[in-house]
Amino acid sequence: MSLTARLTILFAGVVALVLAGFSTLVLRETSAHFVELDRSLLMSKVHLVEEAVQASQTEDDLRRQLATSTHGHDGLYLRVSGSSGVLLEQGDFIVPGVVLEGLETSSQGLSWYDANGSLYAQRFELNLVGNAPGQISVTAAVDTSHHRHFLDDLTRKIAVYALIAVLAGTLLGWMASRGGLKPLTAMKARAERLSAQRLGERMPAESVPREMRELALSLNDMLNRLQADFERLSTFSSDLAHEMRTPVSNLLTAAQVTLAQQRTPQDYRSSLATISEELQRLARTISDMLLLAKTENLHELPLREAVNLVTEARSIVEFYEAVASDKNLAIGVDGEGEVSGDRLMIRRAISNLLSNAVRHADKHTTVSIVVSPSESGVTLSVSNRGSQIPVASHQQLFDRFVRLSPGRSRDVSEGVGLGLPITKAIMHAHHGEVTVRSADGVNTFALEFVTR
Repeated sequence: MSLTARLTILFAGVVALVLAGFSTLVLRETSAHFVELDRSLLMSKVHLVEEAVQASQTEDDLRRQLATSTHGHDGLYLRVSGSSGVLLEQGDFIVPGVVLEGLETSSQGLSWYDANGSLYAQRFELNLVGNAPGQISVTAAVDTSHHRHFLDDLTRKIAVYALIAVLAGTLLGWMASRGGLKPLTAMKARAERLSAQRLGERMPAESVPREMRELALSLNDMLNRLQADFERLSTFSSDLAHEMRTPVSNLLTAAQVTLAQQRTPQDYRSSLATISEELQRLARTISDMLLLAKTENLHELPLREAVNLVTEARSIVEFYEAVASDKNLAIGVDGEGEVSGDRLMIRRAISNLLSNAVRHADKHTTVSIVVSPSESGVTLSVSNRGSQIPVASHQQLFDRFVRLSPGRSRDVSEGVGLGLPITKAIMHAHHGEVTVRSADGVNTFALEFVTR
């Protein structure tokens, strides 16, 4: 069911409920008012009987007084009984026996009606004073058919009015709901226009009602993220194609040159070595891409254990001592700290930072690894002296296949630009982050683990 239909039905239900309650109140109060009028009328007639009783000494006197004082009253039934029986019974209608029996056992007034008419009756007890004291019973009833006809007619009119009001309210509710939901229709139309070539469309957040503004802003934020991810994916696809094209082109060239003419075994061996080197680079790129895809989509670590960062850092340093010695570099590890996480992932993150630090450090300098406590947990920082990284390029360092230098050439030993993105994904999986600082010729990359 559409939202417009739901609001319309809800509005119609509310209107019907309010009208039903109001109609019930009007009918009840009107009926109660008529009962009060009938009771007042009966009381006035009973007062006449009471005056006649007070003026009479005997039941015969009372009979004569009643015949005179109660004559000529339309729509009234009166029955006066004494110790000797019925003294007077007169009226324009006959009171059913069931009403008289009910009044015998009840001192309250009774309302009765059937298809032929309606009445209100009540019984009163009076004391006769004089030479022959005794008790006088008065049964009085008034014809209420005109009241009943009025209430029936009023009920029919209220029912017709309520039906018309509900229909009109339903129509007005439908119009109001449809008009109020027009901004949703406009948002739907804009959403339908979105495509890969038109990701710049945004919802009209400023022109929609306040209740829908948060929805429009949330959708705009989602579209901003989608556009940024799509652009990043497009750039990544282009860079990936270039990274794959270079080794494949090298492999094809080496194979074609080798097959162009007869070669010596040594030439074939040299060509196969070149092909093997390119295949290794291609395999490393594919492996890094698979690891990056797996880590970025990791919502929960499959294995957690206590990891001593200093112990792991010293273990990794041993693998880079040979490379460091070629550049006359010293690698120092200092501090103390332990975190909970995946040991292999953390080792890979530290290895990536140390590999970059050794590769880009100036000769005859020291690469420092420091583990220290922080406000939120433990920080492992890797620092080296080298060319300062521009502040504007700090965020780009963590993009895939990033190149800070002009041109697209890359040294074979430099890698494919996936180390820092993998490190960022690993830290994200550990609910931490990787940061970079560059000042005074010192570049520092830090792994910030949250343990508190």
